[in-house]
Amino acid sequence: MRVYVPLTLPGLAEAYRTGVLGTGSFVAYAVTPELRQWCGSEDLEELEYAALGQAALASLRLLAADRSATPRRVVVAADVPDRAVRTGPDADAELSELGEVMVAAEVPLAKAAAVH
Repeated sequence: MRVYVPLTLPGLAEAYRTGVLGTGSFVAYAVTPELRQWCGSEDLEELEYAALGQAALASLRLLAADRSATPRRVVVAADVPDRAVRTGPDADAELSELGEVMVAAEVPLAKAAAVH
């Protein structure tokens, strides 16, 4: 499954330093059933663009929380095994944003498909 991980420039630098996007569980964005319903589309490219947009908004929230970070949004797209992604009612109760998922796997930065 393609996931979109919201970061800041310091977060990207940390991922570069450690070689991983996240360890344990971390929030990302993906094409979920709720996102499909909201978009009213089955066009995968359009749906992935919507998930990317949600991750970009989350990056803005990260920037608001870290005023010392350079004000640049960062989103890393990566492919992870479906079994590593939790969505919907079986995911953490904290998931509230459209397309938000929990990734429960270490994601090597070298596996990133793109950095936006």
